[in-house]
Amino acid sequence: MVRVDSLEVKLNYYAMAVAILAECSVETAFEKLQCYHPDKVGSRQTLTPEDTEDMRKFRGEGMSYHAIARLYDAPWTTIHGRIRPNGGNVN
Repeated sequence: MVRVDSLEVKLNYYAMAVAILAECSVETAFEKLQCYHPDKVGSRQTLTPEDTEDMRKFRGEGMSYHAIARLYDAPWTTIHGRIRPNGGNVN
């Protein structure tokens, strides 16, 4: 029996959410999450301007800063700083 809180199950749900909210394929969502290669799961990544646009879209759809942060494996304060209404640092 697979535990619901296992990392693999969580990543599948995150990819599904990204695919729905970003209106992309699940494969593209996994690429956004960098989950195809186990060595990349949980590693820090450089956030791109495209990531910031996606974050703003997720936030506009009602996703919390904490949920977005989990998708990008980043602190919620980083996400908030990038997409806050008065403009964040996108570099």
